[in-house]
Amino acid sequence: MISSDPAGVPESFDPSRMAPWLAGLVLVAGVVGTILLFNGLESVERASLQRYVSNLASYIEADMLTDLREQINAQQRMTARLAHYGLDDRGGWQLNADLYLGHYDYYRALAVLSPELEILWLQSRGARIAEPGEVFPVDEGYRPALARAEVSGELVVTRPTYMPDGRPGISFLLPIGTDKDHVGYLAATMDIPSAIDAMIPSMFRDALDLHAVARGREVYPFPLRRSTTTDWDAGFRVDLDEDEEGFLFEFSLGAATRAQLSSHMPLAVLISGILLSLLLAAVVYLGLSASGQARVLARSNRHLEREIGERETAERELEFLVHNDALTGLPNRSGITVYLAELIERHGSEDGQLALLFLDLDQFKDINDTLGHQLGDQLLCEVPRRLAGVLRDRDFVGRHGGDEFLVVARRDNREQVEQLAGNILRALDGGFAIEDHRLFISASIGIAYYPESGRSVSELIQNADTALFKAKNAGRNQFAVFTREMFAQAQHRLNLSRDIRHALEDGEFRVVYQPIYTVADLNMCGVEALLRWDHRDGYAVPPQEFIRVAEETGIIGRLGEFVLDRALSDLAGWKSRSDRLPWLAVNVSGAQIHEAGFAEQLSVLLHQHRVEPEQLHLEITEEVLIENLARNRRMLHKLDEIGMRIAVDDFGIGYSSLSYLKNFPISVVKIDRGFVRDIVSDPEDQAITRTICTLAAELGMQTVAEGVETEEQLEMLAGYHCTYAQGFLFSRPVPAGEIADMIAGQADGENRSSR
Repeated sequence: MISSDPAGVPESFDPSRMAPWLAGLVLVAGVVGTILLFNGLESVERASLQRYVSNLASYIEADMLTDLREQINAQQRMTARLAHYGLDDRGGWQLNADLYLGHYDYYRALAVLSPELEILWLQSRGARIAEPGEVFPVDEGYRPALARAEVSGELVVTRPTYMPDGRPGISFLLPIGTDKDHVGYLAATMDIPSAIDAMIPSMFRDALDLHAVARGREVYPFPLRRSTTTDWDAGFRVDLDEDEEGFLFEFSLGAATRAQLSSHMPLAVLISGILLSLLLAAVVYLGLSASGQARVLARSNRHLEREIGERETAERELEFLVHNDALTGLPNRSGITVYLAELIERHGSEDGQLALLFLDLDQFKDINDTLGHQLGDQLLCEVPRRLAGVLRDRDFVGRHGGDEFLVVARRDNREQVEQLAGNILRALDGGFAIEDHRLFISASIGIAYYPESGRSVSELIQNADTALFKAKNAGRNQFAVFTREMFAQAQHRLNLSRDIRHALEDGEFRVVYQPIYTVADLNMCGVEALLRWDHRDGYAVPPQEFIRVAEETGIIGRLGEFVLDRALSDLAGWKSRSDRLPWLAVNVSGAQIHEAGFAEQLSVLLHQHRVEPEQLHLEITEEVLIENLARNRRMLHKLDEIGMRIAVDDFGIGYSSLSYLKNFPISVVKIDRGFVRDIVSDPEDQAITRTICTLAAELGMQTVAEGVETEEQLEMLAGYHCTYAQGFLFSRPVPAGEIADMIAGQADGENRSSR
């Protein structure tokens, strides 16, 4: 009979004989698994670094294409001006060329060439590339392309050449006029390395190794050096004249950046895995070699159990972070979706009213911008505590993101839901004491009911957001309930936003002008530029409709640029017909005022159209004026220093206070048409209008009354010493050609005083 030990293992079985084999097997399996994991982690890290480089290359490509289009557009405007005025306007061209070379300091020269490429005029910086009277250096192989450009007006880009100082350069040639109107070419020579350094931010150049090839010739970095990089992580091609050559840019991470972004995790995993494999192999070997090692294995098992428990705890914490907001601890967007879906599935058919309230803080962005994100984060943490005072225990609160919160509540009827919304608004009205500050905010709320406003979670959130949009547009600090009409309105705004972009591309927008007259002698002294949109479907879109949508979608800046360029172009045209020019008033949006380079862009436009700054009046609303007092004050003073006059449009309907105007360089106050409409019969409108005129005059400002339609209104405005007036009494908005006729008629002695 064979005996066995207390553990039940036969005495004749000797596990120590298998120990080396089993330990070796464990070691090999552990090392192989570790190497596979190491390779996988390294592959993921390489892919991550390559995505990083690709993203940087995408940003660089977008910025570079934008810069090059702006430069070429500026060159095209110069050729258009030369084609329009002929080659007699050398002074105007030199002014534009100096501005261009000053703005783009990596251009070495601008030249006007004859059709035979002889240099007629030359503006250059640094070493001269050629002299007037010489033939501009162009490879003979580009003669056919230049011949085609005489007909098509297309851009011709030459091969890189080395300039007198040894740096590689490239030239852009644009025809001046086409076909029978062709009189020559505009040539612009660019220093390629300097241009690349200027158009690619230094932070990108420091992080990346960059290699550039222009039409088969290496041009960057300069001086040229042999690159150790053979595998580039990303790249793109810039082909300005579509000849399938152009510039090739290739990027890879620099050694320092690659070391900074790379982690030591794969190496740590490799070392740890090998060590763990050795440890496990040793444990197996020792465990099978001697029964005394059983206690060691038991302790190892307990250690593994602790690790498993810690891992389970970490997984639970990770699960919490997946569904909860790290700042407030509230359920996040994912957690809200899960909760609301489960609530609809379990209790959606029960009696009562299930509602989703979408809450957005109205002044939170101002607090963040002025006091900092840390204070803003503390305020966000206080909001749920304030909401707890008006919510029931079973109500649900989550943070949707930013300063947006979602509340899910069930009440007996809609009146109770809307009463809850009112209670939330009142609860947030009280100030928040945070650090040494007393902060005041309000909120807007959109309400969506289940199932009327949607049967799915995404529909309820989207429709509650639509109702929130209506509440904000209605003045904020209130709530709105979603209706199907809101959905139709949202679709209309979306379609209108898309149509605005198409209309800009297709040239559907036009600018008309309404004359402005002096009240004292009824002479035309100015015009206001007004934007009109003739939709391609055959109807006119009201300005108040498409301008509001443009502001909401961020395209208002492009519309403003279009109006400024077109209006200044028309003003320059009137100047060519008469020396008695009216000033031009153009409405400017908040988006344009907030652009850092807005003043510089205006200066360039004024120089391009040869318009004096004092002839341009920029009209802004009260709301835009005080939106960011410090930033707007700096911008308006910069515009005032250039010479432009600033007017406050629709005065009286917003903040209705002249007290802040003394801190801004305001020259003109425009009285809103709402006060002028009933001024003859309404004593309150009379008092307000008289007060605005009096106080504006005491502050050294002029006043313009909008919407004047009757002689009685004009007489009362004259009695209040209003400076200017505009409205249907004088003229409706008319095209630029009719304004030119009015200017000519006034120059001949006609004026409104004969009425």
